[in-house]
Amino acid sequence: MAGILGCMSSARRRPSPRAGATAAPAAVRRDADRWFREQGLPTFVPLRRWFTDLPRRVAPLLAWVTVAMFLLTGGLDIAISAALELSDEDETIVAVVVLILLLLALALAWIAFLLVRLAVRRLPTGPGTAVAASVIVLCAAALVAGGYALDRQATVSPVFETIVIIAVCVLVTGMGGGALISWASRLAVRNASAIGHMASIALPVILMLVVFAFFSAEVWQMASALNWGSIALVGLVVAILAGIVVLRVSASEIDDDAQAPTEVQRRAMLADTPAEHLPAPAEHQRLRAPQRFNILIAMTIAQLLQALFFALLLAALLIIIGSIAIPIGVVEIWLGPGSESQPLITEPLVVAGVELPLTVNLLKAAMLLSLIASLPFVFSAVSEARYRERFFDPIMVDMRRAILVRDALHAKAPRSRDV
Repeated sequence: MAGILGCMSSARRRPSPRAGATAAPAAVRRDADRWFREQGLPTFVPLRRWFTDLPRRVAPLLAWVTVAMFLLTGGLDIAISAALELSDEDETIVAVVVLILLLLALALAWIAFLLVRLAVRRLPTGPGTAVAASVIVLCAAALVAGGYALDRQATVSPVFETIVIIAVCVLVTGMGGGALISWASRLAVRNASAIGHMASIALPVILMLVVFAFFSAEVWQMASALNWGSIALVGLVVAILAGIVVLRVSASEIDDDAQAPTEVQRRAMLADTPAEHLPAPAEHQRLRAPQRFNILIAMTIAQLLQALFFALLLAALLIIIGSIAIPIGVVEIWLGPGSESQPLITEPLVVAGVELPLTVNLLKAAMLLSLIASLPFVFSAVSEARYRERFFDPIMVDMRRAILVRDALHAKAPRSRDV
């Protein structure tokens, strides 16, 4: 448990939501509910409060959906039509335009989400609720108007579709889906900032094993024979196997009574949480099944995000090495003519009509090896001490802190059965 206090310094700090024991019980509950959702643990919020304060919680997600739908429906059609006219129906240019538009749509949608979320949270409850309701009305009007603009012959279908979209957003937000999405996005940013640790700790060891396979003709032949859909299926299989391992290890960590923190550690872990002014709980309350499942899912998402960043980092490095050390002529020798049932060709990478000094074969080989290599990365992250200290223990400490806050709140109100 010595790692608990060490890892706590890296946890995101937040100002105390309410000072002292004089805080109103309703305010304490509201702050605790928000804190649990920010940790990606919506099931720690009592069921009767899942659908409270909905306007301020739904508005950011509905803004995200509205912006994304506008850019990915009408905007996508306009961009594809313009690209086809300007490029003489060059499929490569169209593909690049579509990719850029997808990235731009996601970026603008997240900006809208963050702006609305920041606005409604910085305002007091009354004005914040009014602003959130105004955003919801504007988004609904925009969705209806956009539906009629796309289909001028429509009658009531745009209105019905808008109602369905709002209802789905309400259900997703109330059941904690929005909290998980927001938590996952913040976790992705945190993982991106940890690339230096990945490069210095995990990458050298795994790279030594991968490089030998990377300079093997059989790997290039296999990767070239696969289409991108098959490579994506390989990634899905790797993700499932990694998820099973993380679920098993996380379950054992939660059930390990030997990891119970001391009194001093419990007080330190409650700092900067809604329960920091409450007595540290003397004993652990058993988790309900939905709460346990929520923790396991959150741990799995966190580890899979780390594995994805590691795979992208390794793929980028292999592409750089391959572009320098493996000429196209060598690729042609390795691939050979193939066979009648499986022809193998060297495909140069062409972007906007310009042939780059890279091959599609290189991209496939690098991505295939990176996906496979991410599996031992996950195994190491949950088993070996030096990897756990950087990649697994900090997330586990966040989960233990959430359990401790739940126990403290439960101890304050022992009659409540759903805290």
